[in-house]
Amino acid sequence: MAKTKRVASATGALMLLPLYVAAQQVSDESFTFHNPRPAFAMGEGPQVCIDEGHHNFHTADGRYKPFAELLRGDGYSVAGFAGDFTQDALAGCDLLVVANPLAAENEDDWSYPHPSAFAKDEIRGLMEWVRGGGRFLLFADHAPIAGAARDLGAVFGIVMIDAYVDGGPGPDQFRIADGTLLTHSIVRGRSPAERVDSVMTFTGQAIQITQGWEPLLIFGPEAKARISLEQSFQRGSRADWPEFSVAGWVHGAVREWDEGRVVFLGEAAMCSAQVSGPERNPMGMNDPRAPQDAQFCLNVVRWLTGVLDP
Repeated sequence: MAKTKRVASATGALMLLPLYVAAQQVSDESFTFHNPRPAFAMGEGPQVCIDEGHHNFHTADGRYKPFAELLRGDGYSVAGFAGDFTQDALAGCDLLVVANPLAAENEDDWSYPHPSAFAKDEIRGLMEWVRGGGRFLLFADHAPIAGAARDLGAVFGIVMIDAYVDGGPGPDQFRIADGTLLTHSIVRGRSPAERVDSVMTFTGQAIQITQGWEPLLIFGPEAKARISLEQSFQRGSRADWPEFSVAGWVHGAVREWDEGRVVFLGEAAMCSAQVSGPERNPMGMNDPRAPQDAQFCLNVVRWLTGVLDP
């Protein structure tokens, strides 16, 4: 999960208040990634724009600073992007990254409903930019972020569930060995040293994909979607939450659309490096249980920008 409103225990008991979680989750400034073969000379790679204009939980100077530094270490130029999504505004971006957007009314209040974070013209402008050759990476986590991104996702051909999804107790592990991580050039990398065999995520959302999409991460047989009653009604135990199986649903997917490329990932902490609480618990690329998450995130960006073959 993009660690927005995170499940409080390994079994995901109660949801923490948004402001409390925001105060507890901070970027891990000590995280580094050893990159022996950068794709580009320093600062000479494509321009990556990281959205910060839609009440995003993750921004280039905030909780996604380790992600921004990961890309800079590969030669990319990285900057925040606070403008509206129009073709003219996006013309200076080779890759747009949107990580956990929110509607203004849900920034401090996660109760339902969860309206779109994007205006109609922005959705249209972004779609046209991608089809004309733009590259787009969307991280959209559990509720309320899934709700905030749902209309945008629909235009691109994915159906989001505005709930909390996990594959079982604790973080979710997706592996080549069990078929939950699918073979793709993102997984293969440029060499055996860049191959990814497993990816860990931290509670997010599940989607259904339409024609044109290729699944990358797929939930296993124990995966459940749950609707938090506390979120809207401040009552009811976890046992009261409506839930249903999302076994076989998609957690990450890729597509080429006309001249553009898109990657969707249903959890954002995987490409962060955060610490939380007084114990400074790691979460994301710095989690020792997720040793290949950083390489996976780097491979995703390399595929989007053409470093990796289709």
